[in-house]
Amino acid sequence: MQETVASALAQLSRTDPRVAQTAEHALSTLTAGEGLAGLNQRTVQKFCWQVLPARYASSAEEQEFVVRSLGELFQLLGLSRYAEICTSAATQEILAAHQRGSDTGNAAFERHMRASGVEPPDLSELTWGTALGSAEIEAYDATSAALELAIALGDVQPGTTGWRTAQERQARAFLTQPDDQGRSRLDKIREERVRAWLSSAGHPHRQHLVPLLGQIIAGADPPHSAHAALSPVQRLLEFASDGIALTQIGYLSPNVVREMCTEFDWTPVSTPPRSETDVTQIITLHKLLRSMRAVRRSGRRLILTRRGRRLRDSTESLWVAVAESVLNTDGFEQAATETLLGLLLVWSPRSTGSHSSESAVDIAAEARTILADAGWEKDTPRHGQRQSPVDSVLITVAWLLETLGCVSRVGLMHEQPTLTLTKVGRAFALTAFHLSATTPRASL
Repeated sequence: MQETVASALAQLSRTDPRVAQTAEHALSTLTAGEGLAGLNQRTVQKFCWQVLPARYASSAEEQEFVVRSLGELFQLLGLSRYAEICTSAATQEILAAHQRGSDTGNAAFERHMRASGVEPPDLSELTWGTALGSAEIEAYDATSAALELAIALGDVQPGTTGWRTAQERQARAFLTQPDDQGRSRLDKIREERVRAWLSSAGHPHRQHLVPLLGQIIAGADPPHSAHAALSPVQRLLEFASDGIALTQIGYLSPNVVREMCTEFDWTPVSTPPRSETDVTQIITLHKLLRSMRAVRRSGRRLILTRRGRRLRDSTESLWVAVAESVLNTDGFEQAATETLLGLLLVWSPRSTGSHSSESAVDIAAEARTILADAGWEKDTPRHGQRQSPVDSVLITVAWLLETLGCVSRVGLMHEQPTLTLTKVGRAFALTAFHLSATTPRASL
């Protein structure tokens, strides 16, 4: 192949030495000196549409000369599709946009890259990150090459009706295809992300989650009982569909509180309940829906957002949104929640048997120790507080788990603490961990 390039450059040199020299330099930059083996449509487009105007040449005339020279070399090499990119209207438009400013040029570059069809799309099961690990880089480049082949074969036709659906289908099929060891590129990306998440230097408490590595990578599908578990959330969303009256200080209408207590057989602090503060489940659900951006305040009423309407109509989407929100916090609260869920997964009995059945475990005490060892402040109540910061977070999370039927019994602060995940609770905790750990990171 190198001899082919040398022969083409020699032919160009006989016609115009400057064109040959410019084309050789451009190809070397484009392929990082590795020849044609790693050449693909995406790298050609990126060079012509981003690298060239940003770092390689300054004037419009010089940029035009570079792409024309490179196009002539591609033609001699029999790479007519790449030659067409160099001389295309899209290339001319993007180069002209860069001349008007870098922001304008980059916007044009991104728009045409997406329109070309070789940029791997985000999928429901994978959003590409901005800081990629080695497995994700390999998968991204390989998926782009697979999409280029699909376009060449006519299986994906950019610009035609429904082409993005076909592009997603091709990308999904490629990413989920298992290798000879039964692992797909999607599996490898998830494992890489989970390992990076567990080993984060800023979250040393996650070391106790390492035994759960395989389970976190796999996650869990919504169980058959997901609809029943989410029924309190679903019911409050239905109330919000018509708008829930709020008190002057923003609490839910006592009528709604009483109806929810009756429907789900919740025992309020006072009977009948005078406000949502009398019912821990209502406090928990109200906070949950707000954190999920499923509801918003409009005057003296609580109403559904557009996202809330979508979640109301889909049990699977609601399951994912609720699980995602549990660990979508920050700092100490997230660390404490991750620690609690991890301990529950480790110590709660499983259908296949577990050592956890040997004796009751003081989950709260274990959590306090892990968080203290991870460098969080001493677990002592602050001035005016009846509970320590750890206890406050653990109780709040326990309320949610109890409301959703994810635990069989709550007793975090009892003399003999018992907090055991149910089958739906185990699926919920694994879903929460999987979503948090496989979310793309801005940095590794």
